[in-house]
Order: sequence, then C-alpha cells, then structure tokens
Amino acid sequence: MKTKLKKILLTLSVPAMLYGCAGAPLPDLYWPEPPDTPRIKYIRDYRGAGDFKTGSAAAEILIGGEGGSALKKPMSVIVGRDGKIYVTDTAAADVFIWDTEKQTATTLGEMGARIFYKPIGVGVDGNGRIFIADSQTDKVTVLAGSGAIEGTLQPQTPFKQPTGVAVDTERKKIYVTDTHNHYIVVFDLDTLKYMTTIGKRGREEGDFNFPSHIAVGPTGKLYVSDTMNGRVQIFDADGKFIRAFGQFGDSPGMFARPKGVAVDSEGHIYVVDSAFNNVQIFDEEGQILMAFASYGTDRGQMVLPAGIAVDKDDYIYVVDSWNRRIEKFEFLGEKYKARLAANTGKDAPKKK
Repeated sequence: MKTKLKKILLTLSVPAMLYGCAGAPLPDLYWPEPPDTPRIKYIRDYRGAGDFKTGSAAAEILIGGEGGSALKKPMSVIVGRDGKIYVTDTAAADVFIWDTEKQTATTLGEMGARIFYKPIGVGVDGNGRIFIADSQTDKVTVLAGSGAIEGTLQPQTPFKQPTGVAVDTERKKIYVTDTHNHYIVVFDLDTLKYMTTIGKRGREEGDFNFPSHIAVGPTGKLYVSDTMNGRVQIFDADGKFIRAFGQFGDSPGMFARPKGVAVDSEGHIYVVDSAFNNVQIFDEEGQILMAFASYGTDRGQMVLPAGIAVDKDDYIYVVDSWNRRIEKFEFLGEKYKARLAANTGKDAPKKK
C-alpha cells in the first residue's frame, strides 16, 4: 500500500516540478547574433510521440517508458507536402511519422511494416508513398501512405549499402545514393523501373567516394554529399555535372564529415557536418554564407548530426543523432519578411 501511495505521489509531484515551477521563457536564439541581421532562428526540438499525442513527455516517462515512442538513434528526416515529418531510426529499426497539424504520432512498425533493420534514407512523393533505404538489407522499400508494402526498387546491379533517398515528384524520378558502389541510382517514379546511374568511384568532377545524403532542389538540381571526398556535388535534372564545392579542412566553407544536404526556397544550400557539429549555408556557387549550431546538448546545439530537411515554409529540421532529437529552425528569408510586414504593417529589415 505504501509503495502504491509513493508512486501516486511521485506521479503528481514530478510534472509539477517539471512544469509548475517554470521560470521566465527562454530567450530566442538567432544566428548570427545581434547586432547582425538574423538569418536563422531556433524554434524547438522533437524527441518522440510525447511531443504530439495527448499528454506529455513527462507522463510517458512516469508510466514507464518511452518504449518505441521516442527516438533512439535518428539518422534522416524529410517533410512531406502535407507537413508530416518522417524520421528514420537505426537503433529502433523503425521510421517515425509525426503529423504536426493533427498532433499525432506513429511509426511504420506500428502500422504493420516491421521489416526494417537499419533504415537510413527516407523519401516521400506527392502521393504520400514512402521510400526507405535499409543499409543492412541493401534494399529500398516502397510503401503506401498506409504502411502497406508495394515493393522494392530493383537496380541493374545490386545495392551495396544504400543510404540517401531523394524524390523529384515534378520530374518523376527517384534518386538513391548507393554508398559502397560509389554512385547514384536513378529510377522512374511512376513505374519504379531502373533508369540509369550517375558517377563512379574517383575524385574527379562527377565521381564519388562513399556518397551519403542527397537532396533535390526546387528547380530539379541534385545535391549530393560526397562524404569521403569532403565536398558537395551539384548535377542538373538530367544528371549532368554542374559544380562541386568544399574540401577537407577546418576553416569556414570546408568539411570534415559532410552528411545531410538540403535547399531552401531561395536556393541556399545547407550542409550538415557531423564532425563540426554544425550546419553551413552556401550560395548556389558554393560560396560560404554562414554557419549555425555548435557542439553540445542545449538548444541549438548538437552532437553527431546527420540528416537535414527544409520544408515548403523554409523551416529547417536537423537530425541531432547523439541527443536523440530533431531540432527545428527557421530561415528568416523573403517569406519571413513578408509575414513580418503583414503582421506589423511595416517593411521588415532588409538583408545586408
């Protein structure tokens, strides 16, 4: 009886300690810091179902366990056109699906697709189909939005550790980074049939050395983290090499371990570096503009970051693997200025 009473008291008291005695709101975080004009704003983080479902993360902890509802070792993230967030998790051997509008959370495993061992890459098309690259089974699986398995992509040569997935809905293509084959495999989005490969192993323009993450920009350009060559390469929609930027080093604009890559509505290129524990932003010519985040566990900090995605509203989602969370930021660009002007009736500050 005493034990049960203690549990009840603990259940009642801990939420009060966590939330009832909260101090003043934490200050906003911006990069660069004032007095410079802010470009990036920290919004929040997501750790699991407790951030979406009725109740709280604290309640989940109290009743014994986050179980499969919380991230363990997230690797990649993508945001669908409907605003759903998809996160692969290699330790959970599952893919998390969070609906920020409806405030619901589930996983592909909970939906019946318990078939993954080491899911890394994730892509979503305009119809809600999900494409998952599993680097342990060397498969890329296609699933309906309901979680029903529709098949697997069949390359001309078997995959050797597929990692990144990017879907170009407009031009009807699927791109997969075949890491240990050192090239990009292209499939037709409608038929799921193999089309071609891009690149080969090497260090010349258009060659790769263990490519990892991949993204498609608004105009159909392809951006690839050529991880062990310490650079990012850009191709047009037909797979023709455009340019490469970056090299190994520890100065701004250089890389130690480039991973996730994404592009915002204004064409800025975001590159996660898992060794620098930050995100660098480049222009279309590959010139460094700025960086944000740093090593640590606090807001706006990260340890061993991996994937990144930018949604249609220029919110940025970064996989903070070691801290088992997704951090959300906002690019304060032209859309932000327009929104600010509409809210205040005044023009937003101009960029420098």
